[in-house]
Amino acid sequence: MSDKTWNIMTRRGFYTKIGSDLIGVYASAEGPKLFINRDEYELMSSCWDVEMVAGRRQHIINFYWCGEVKLSLRCEAESNLFMSLYDYLGCRPLAARNA
Repeated sequence: MSDKTWNIMTRRGFYTKIGSDLIGVYASAEGPKLFINRDEYELMSSCWDVEMVAGRRQHIINFYWCGEVKLSLRCEAESNLFMSLYDYLGCRPLAARNA
């Protein structure tokens, strides 16, 4: 993958593979979406919530949709997933974050 392609991908979103699951966030015409394999969740909706706990060795991420856990995982502290997701959700406009 060329550097130019990577820069376009990082501006539009990011993804990672954890075990057999593909997880990521991307920008769409309808607003930002989180995907877990083939399931997509609109982050402009007020139906979602996320818990993120940063630990010394591991981080925990829990994603809820309408109160139901859709994703619960632990990742190593060195993983880019935790900080990428944290930065993405933290940098969105306040009106879009109120969930």
